[in-house]
Amino acid sequence: MDAHELVDFDYQGFGQRLSEAIFPEKPFTFAQRTGVPHATLHKYLKGQGTSPRLDIAAHLSRAAGVTLEWLVWGDGDGPKGNDFIKVPRFSVELAAGHGRWNEARQWVEDVPFTPEFFRKVLNRTSATGLSVLEARGDSMFPTIHDGAMVLVDEGQHRIADGIFAFVLDGDARLKRFRRTITGLTIISDNPAYPAEEIDTPQLSALQIIGQVLWVSQAL
Repeated sequence: MDAHELVDFDYQGFGQRLSEAIFPEKPFTFAQRTGVPHATLHKYLKGQGTSPRLDIAAHLSRAAGVTLEWLVWGDGDGPKGNDFIKVPRFSVELAAGHGRWNEARQWVEDVPFTPEFFRKVLNRTSATGLSVLEARGDSMFPTIHDGAMVLVDEGQHRIADGIFAFVLDGDARLKRFRRTITGLTIISDNPAYPAEEIDTPQLSALQIIGQVLWVSQAL
């Protein structure tokens, strides 16, 4: 047996704890940050393959901000819940296609994010003006999958290049904006859906919900 090989390894438990520890960071981003191959991390998260060497498990635990004992064996405390920054999730579906916008939306839950994620990924320290909403449809695939959760900055109402949640003709939608000389192009990342052109005089009909900062979806 390799001296660095882990004994009494709980594959499923390790994968579940690792997933909990790195949330809400995307697995692909975490893999890039740690230098662990994406395919290898995927197997760890799914409880597949061989156990990681002790030095690799220690590297993952440090990057995720948890102890090695908790990550590998479940001993001690995991991620500190009190340290999370919580963002409200509302019962609103944004269609990557067409959908409905209900201004009397209902709070569902608070989604926890780590302060490190806020600093490194969002370059901010506060959840003020942020909300988590759900995407539906496939018109923004592969960037945004059906059922993905999107983090929206509702303080950003200025039309600019980027992905925005907005209401047009009563439909709540999620699309990519590209400013043009004559107005705005509304783009679906899925090439099966044609782009839409909005002239400058028509921009007043757009109700901007906010700009999408981050997307959470399955590995």
